[in-house]
Order: sequence, then structure tokens, then C-alpha cells
Amino acid sequence: MDSEILPPPYLSPSSLSTFNQCPQKFKFNKIDLIPDPSNHWAVLGNFVHDVLEEMYKLPPEMRIIESARLIAKDIWDEKWAEEAYRVLRTEKEIKDFRWSAWFCIENLWIIENPMHVEPKGLEYELNGEIGGVQIRGFIDRYGQSTDSLMLTVSDYKTGKTPKGPYVEEKFTQLLIYAILLANLGIGDVDKIELLYLKDAVCLQKKPTTSDVQKTIEYVQATKQEVDDACRSGFFEAKTSYLCNFCSYKKICPAWSN
Repeated sequence: MDSEILPPPYLSPSSLSTFNQCPQKFKFNKIDLIPDPSNHWAVLGNFVHDVLEEMYKLPPEMRIIESARLIAKDIWDEKWAEEAYRVLRTEKEIKDFRWSAWFCIENLWIIENPMHVEPKGLEYELNGEIGGVQIRGFIDRYGQSTDSLMLTVSDYKTGKTPKGPYVEEKFTQLLIYAILLANLGIGDVDKIELLYLKDAVCLQKKPTTSDVQKTIEYVQATKQEVDDACRSGFFEAKTSYLCNFCSYKKICPAWSN
């Protein structure tokens, strides 16, 4: 009889989402530790995040588009050019990639005035428990709310702005971070926001007691399902349109035939 699979020592907001999307993908990534190769969209998102992180480290008066342009050039040359050439094939693709990334960066100034933002944590790592479940994750940014003494958690997105029920799903990750910030004694959160840079759209939400309770139950229920899958050894391969974007499709049992 095969030995029982050990669950990961901690979960993250993204791995919780992955398990609910497709347990088999979760197994490939978190149990089998098969790397998920970079792609065009992952590299673009990481590049934009790096630029904004460095920009928000500057004094408020220096958070202008010209500063971001210089930071983008430096980070591109030092780190991301080589990575981009691994996933893009032609000079035209590289040029289009750089323009797409820059539009995302430039659109930040449509969404907010960076001079008025008071960041307390950038790419901030959180390790803590929610409902007895060990959670680890990185917040893009959290800082002082503009209209209260509490905190705002912000997340940059470089993809399309979601609609309908998908919006609430995206807020779940930020609710997890808000609960962790409170549990760790860092501060209470009264606003969470998704900054969709491609579309220059900011979606905001004020977490309610009901939101917090539902999020705790979601974390606990998903953890229980992860543990059950590890005990049984069965991780369901859920097929959907997302399979077309999954780097594990070639080895997935649902697509092996």
C-alpha cells in the first residue's frame, strides 16, 4: 500500500484558489513540486510589480511617471530582459511586451495619486494562522487608509478586469491578507482594493464581519479537502477553459488520451 501523501506545511491564497480550481494542478505544483514554467503573462506581471515596488520606496514627491520610467529601464536591463527573451520569440514580441507593461505602469496615475499613498509594507510576507490553518503569502502593498486610522490592502493586477461573481473570488485573497494582518497584531483593515492596471480600474470593498467569517470557513474547508485528498491519494482533474492556459496540460490524466 502506498504511503500517505504529506500535505504542504502551509497554504497560500493562490494555492487555496488552485486547489478549488483543480486539485490535480495543485498536486502537480504543491505535492509533486513540478515547476510551473514562466509565461508571457507571468513575466509581465512580475516585471510591473517590481517596478511599482521600487517606485513606492521613493519619497512621495519623487513618485512621478519619470521616476517609474527610469526604474523600469534599470529593472529591465538588470533582471527581466533575459527572462523575457526566454518566453518571447521575436523582437516584435519583445517590443509589444514592453509597451503593454508600460501602459500598465502608466495607468497607475489614472487610478491613484502615488504621492498620497502611505505604504507600510511592500511585497510584505505574512506567516500566520487562520482558523487553525497555517497560511503564508505576500501582499503587494498595505498602508494607511486615507480616511481612517485603519489599513488598506492593495493588489496589482495586469490582466483583464473580471465581471460578475468572479470579482468576489478575486477579493478572497485580499480578505485572507486582511485577516492575517489583524491576527498578527499588525493592524485592522477597513478597505481592500484590486488595481486592474491594464484597464485603469480600481475595485474596492470594505470587509464585513460576514466576509471575514465566510473567508475563515473557506480556508478551513479547503484545508480539510486538501488533507482528505492527501489521505486518499485522489486529486480530481477538473477540466475547464482554464486548461488551455495550464502548463501541466500535457501530463494531466484528463488530457492523456
